[in-house]
Amino acid sequence: MASSLYRDLPLTSPRSIRILNIEAVSAPQPQIEAGIQLSLRVVNLDDGPSYNALSYTWGPPSREAAARGIDGTPTCRINCNGESILVTQNLFDCLQQLLHDGNCTELWIDAICIGQGSEEQNQQVNLMAEIYRQAKKVIIWLGKADEHTERARTFIEKFARSHRANASGTESTDHQAIVDELKQQQLSALASFFNRTWFTRVWVVQEVVLSQEATVICGSYVFKWDDITEVSHYLATEFHAAGLELQELPYKNPAKMAAVRRDLVKLAAVGKHSNRDSAILLHSLIRFRTWDSVRGHDKVYGLLGIHKAALELEDAEPDSPLYPRYERDVRRAYIDIAKYILEHTSDLLLLAHVEGQDFQSIASLPSWVPDWSVKGTLGLGITGYERFDAAAGTEAYVKPNISDENILTFRAAKLDAVTKTGETKAEVDRGMPFVKWLDILNETEELYPTKEQRQDVFWRCLITNTDMSGKFPSSDLRNEFWSWIRGRRAARGPEQLDESVVKEESNKAPKFHSCYSHSLLLRLFSTAKGFMGVGSQSMKAGDSVWIVPGSRVPLLLRPSPSHEGRWRLVGGAYVHGFMQGEASECNLSFRTIYIE
Repeated sequence: MASSLYRDLPLTSPRSIRILNIEAVSAPQPQIEAGIQLSLRVVNLDDGPSYNALSYTWGPPSREAAARGIDGTPTCRINCNGESILVTQNLFDCLQQLLHDGNCTELWIDAICIGQGSEEQNQQVNLMAEIYRQAKKVIIWLGKADEHTERARTFIEKFARSHRANASGTESTDHQAIVDELKQQQLSALASFFNRTWFTRVWVVQEVVLSQEATVICGSYVFKWDDITEVSHYLATEFHAAGLELQELPYKNPAKMAAVRRDLVKLAAVGKHSNRDSAILLHSLIRFRTWDSVRGHDKVYGLLGIHKAALELEDAEPDSPLYPRYERDVRRAYIDIAKYILEHTSDLLLLAHVEGQDFQSIASLPSWVPDWSVKGTLGLGITGYERFDAAAGTEAYVKPNISDENILTFRAAKLDAVTKTGETKAEVDRGMPFVKWLDILNETEELYPTKEQRQDVFWRCLITNTDMSGKFPSSDLRNEFWSWIRGRRAARGPEQLDESVVKEESNKAPKFHSCYSHSLLLRLFSTAKGFMGVGSQSMKAGDSVWIVPGSRVPLLLRPSPSHEGRWRLVGGAYVHGFMQGEASECNLSFRTIYIE
């Protein structure tokens, strides 16, 4: 990007941004891509400028585009304020479409409006939430259309219209016929649509969640954002029941963004500084952990705007953990945000979302600090764990202390020791024999301490005793469980998995399979006293289960291999019969624990 362009257009105040207009080139110019030139100017957000903001991906917009060699390298030359600059192919395609559609005045586009020096980048990223929040409209660019786009748009519009009519009772429509159409004809079109790169990038979350209005463009086709979230929500909650196979696609992601938007609306309704406003940052980090970013910093920085919106903060001071600092290493960024969350929230939810040694990729990161660069649905799969309260009735919660050496200190009581671990849920889902599961089941007393049959405890542990609505599951799932487990036993041949049998049996148990597959990176375990549960995939025999005031779920700890008296945090756990404060009746002994 031409450095003189930004020298000639300095940002004159902390609230200044640049916006641009797209103009047609009246006559061909040497080395300039046909048809486009830009004019750039500086405005101040405090003056209430009128503009639209673009949400897009720097890299290829789809796998097909990547296969054609399109990447995030700026290769298309255009003219901006009389200077030649380079933009990516995807952005160039977008500029052409916007010019064709007449959406070419007063635009904010990050790659063009922000100089790429670190200081300006830090300052403008700090303003990003406000930029998207003040925009009249956010234009979402998904890339050029393909052969599936028209069918996807037609179905999404039809489905959303029917779904809303059925929900309101204003119109009688055969909604099931539309669902049948989805299964029979439209699945490939939706798969292609939701598989576009935009739906997986962490930066787009706040760009949409904070928008006043959002319009989606894919080539020349225009979609309503609310229509897309309607379809996404249906696929996220009911696709197993409909017999659909979309597990590997990011079809749930628009529904997740809609959930965050609803959270912000609720917070605005109860007023500033409610009990949950500071927790929304952690909830967002959990929800969008599997999403992509080029830099590890952006897994945090890309979501800070949601937190600022909840607190009604316009921007952060440079010495704040909420101020982006790309010159710092990602380890420092993750430690700083973990400290901030523990200081500004009223519980220890953060600690239940560490990934353990099987996943952690950043060297020397304290075990109590989540490595947000690690993808995967880690933890028990429930964002806030609000239906659990394992430490109820025990000691009062006191905020933990963090030393200069990043040693975390809190109070805890040992519930039991882990004596046996089984296969992970992911391994069994892929067809691995569950011999260790059966060992754990057979070694458990037939009548569990809760007076339940051990078989019922077994299937409830596998889904953390939670259905897809986040509530206590009904006993109806028991029959589906037996159908599901029989499918996995039948699928185990002498050589390899018969995947067709597993798929057939999963379709016979759609509700149980939905619950089971919600969080797969968990391992079944049993304890010395005969309790059963599931915990982090990283756990192993010899770890111990602790009740910790401030944590809604028990935590798994492991003795430090290098410092006697210290511990390493392995992750959160579900222990059947100890998730609603039952430990308060066990005469537990609380003590100070040091986590490195």
